[in-house]
Amino acid sequence: MAGLQVLEDKYGPQGFHVLGFYSNDFGNQGGTDDQINECTAMGGVCGSEECSFPQFEIAEVIEPNAQPVWHWLLSQPNPETYALPPSWNFHKYLISRDGQLIHHYLQADYMGNDATAPEWEANDIVQGIEAELAK
Repeated sequence: MAGLQVLEDKYGPQGFHVLGFYSNDFGNQGGTDDQINECTAMGGVCGSEECSFPQFEIAEVIEPNAQPVWHWLLSQPNPETYALPPSWNFHKYLISRDGQLIHHYLQADYMGNDATAPEWEANDIVQGIEAELAK
């Protein structure tokens, strides 16, 4: 999650925000809201950095019992050639300021956690965010 926090820190002042939605829809991982809160708190068991972006309670993210925000998201036109519903955790969605789904990225798509690294600027996620912020 460190990379997501870096995105929040770097682009938050420009109006971009990360939202964390947790689900046990993928392979019965288990876990509770309290365990997630413990994991993402400062010095938590999953890392040394606190997640300052909003994190929502564990709920279903795929139909037919998806949360309302996911029902809306999954009803949007798909801008990619691969499936819109998440197939695993850390699927990422880029939504424009006017509420349009711009891109979505598979869980394996990751920008890293060092915004000064040369590969950061070349990353598709970073480029997508910067293009949207420039509008």
